[in-house]
Amino acid sequence: MTLTNAAFTIERVLNAEPARVFAAYKSLEAKSAWFKAPSDIETLDRQLDFRVGGKERFHARWPSGLVTDFQAVYHDIVENERIVLVYDLFHNGDKLSVSLQTLELRAEGAQTRLLHTEQASYFSGGMDAVSGREHGTAWHVDNLVAVIEGREARAFA
Repeated sequence: MTLTNAAFTIERVLNAEPARVFAAYKSLEAKSAWFKAPSDIETLDRQLDFRVGGKERFHARWPSGLVTDFQAVYHDIVENERIVLVYDLFHNGDKLSVSLQTLELRAEGAQTRLLHTEQASYFSGGMDAVSGREHGTAWHVDNLVAVIEGREARAFA
């Protein structure tokens, strides 16, 4: 088994105030509008308990048969400013990675600068796993921007 430690930051400026961006993370309905799979999947379990100590889960079976399981615990939440969570990601029951995710919302007039930083240990896949995670995470963040700004989310590429 190879262990790869890596970090990345995705930065976007949204045409919305921090309270509106923050709200996109607070409820299952709001988060499901942009944090979703890039293809048709069978959702096995989807939960969100958005509070410090609360948990989130997105467990799904993909058309290929792959079963993914995102399991998170919220460690710090400051309304309209910051969200910190730790999540494990499993593929077919095998732990793929453990990530510390920090979301910072910085007001810039009527806009918000979103800094999405992940620091992770990847247990297989090496740098390919890191680049794949960064690509997928950027797709999710771009979907968030599109939903908040009333545009169509882009297809996964």
